[in-house]
Amino acid sequence: MKRTCLFSVLVVLLAVLLAACGPGSLGNEGIAFVRDGKLWTIDPNGANAFVAVAQSTPVLGYGLSPNHQIFVFRALDGDFAKTSAGRNLVINPLTGLAGDMPSSLSTVGIDGGSPIPIILSDPHLARSNAWWSPNGTHLLYREGADPNLASPDLVKWWISQDDQPVGIARKLLPNSYSILSLNSASLLAVGNSEQGIFTAKLDGTNFTFIQRAALPGHPLPASLERLLWQPAHQNPALLFALSPATQSNGPTQFLLVLHEANGQTRTLTSCTCRQFAWSPDGNRILYSTDQGYSVLNIADNTTFHFTAEHEAVPYWSPDSRALLLDGLHTLTLVSMKNQQAQVLLSDGNAPVLTDNPLPSNTTFLQPVANSLWNVDSQRVVLITRGRTQWQGQQLSSSNGLYMVSLNGQDASQGIPALVDSNGHDTQPGWSYEDPNTSFLF
Repeated sequence: MKRTCLFSVLVVLLAVLLAACGPGSLGNEGIAFVRDGKLWTIDPNGANAFVAVAQSTPVLGYGLSPNHQIFVFRALDGDFAKTSAGRNLVINPLTGLAGDMPSSLSTVGIDGGSPIPIILSDPHLARSNAWWSPNGTHLLYREGADPNLASPDLVKWWISQDDQPVGIARKLLPNSYSILSLNSASLLAVGNSEQGIFTAKLDGTNFTFIQRAALPGHPLPASLERLLWQPAHQNPALLFALSPATQSNGPTQFLLVLHEANGQTRTLTSCTCRQFAWSPDGNRILYSTDQGYSVLNIADNTTFHFTAEHEAVPYWSPDSRALLLDGLHTLTLVSMKNQQAQVLLSDGNAPVLTDNPLPSNTTFLQPVANSLWNVDSQRVVLITRGRTQWQGQQLSSSNGLYMVSLNGQDASQGIPALVDSNGHDTQPGWSYEDPNTSFLF
């Protein structure tokens, strides 16, 4: 009897431990960031700062796996690093990311250790960051981007398994004008080309056309050239933009179109769209225009418009209740329930309310790899970048990495808590970001 009871207790304990380590678990809350070319983690209270990746060439970017246990990271090629271009990388001031560069891709546990090289670098071959599949087993990335390419479909899209080194089990996906979107339910990739909309398995097989013939107006400007699977739905729809047959005078209009799983297609809106993405629950669409931002509810076709700094980086909370917009001069929190926008951080300068020209179709953009939100949707991490006025009051600790807690009404609670005071921290991340929910930068 005692042995039976002891065995039962051990089973229960094992189940608890496994649950604590499962995907979406809060068992490991390490915040990640890049500093001086190294990948770091730190606890939310500022303790246990740890270098997870430090090597001879700088880390250009990284992505947290969906279960928060593994990093994929991109490191600059050693030979390219010695060139003038390699010594003077162009870094996006908002995301901290460099564009496609000669680089290697590797994975490593968030507790460090020996990285697994997924693919070795080549000084003559540019690569993007790698993006995790929703189930955390595969990595999607782009190779061959070049500003002289005549068409965006001349780059190659590759899938690698996260645990297979040096190109083993690496599969080439069909050519596509845009980043292929991965379906969280079936792990099908969807892309678009001159021949039409297609799907394929992650091993490149089962190539199937959903719609034949090129979509009207495609390839579009790079920030609009996307087909996005609907997240969190068993039979997901596809979201994409079209260029209408005729244009009126004034700003260029685009159509946002939904292709349902049953094959039906409907136009959601006409807008001067610049970017678009799903909410994590797949029930809303965020899009930006030359006037600001809009959130469209696809169930009833209602739209909520709000103003925030243009060309900011949007981050959906995992529960889709709130948005953070991380701009050059401001950080804005938007509540979906109250349909209100509130400036949290500011540098005292006027927010940017104008846009750069739409990027050409051969500008090779990439989604944000990590989210500022904790998976509980109640806490966020942020970097001040000179924006040291918190709701009009000066932060006492000035620049740094901070944590903010929200209440049940999606409003901030108190002042931010300082996590790290080093002013060189970039690319903060606290959870996995589904590329279907991210704008492109």
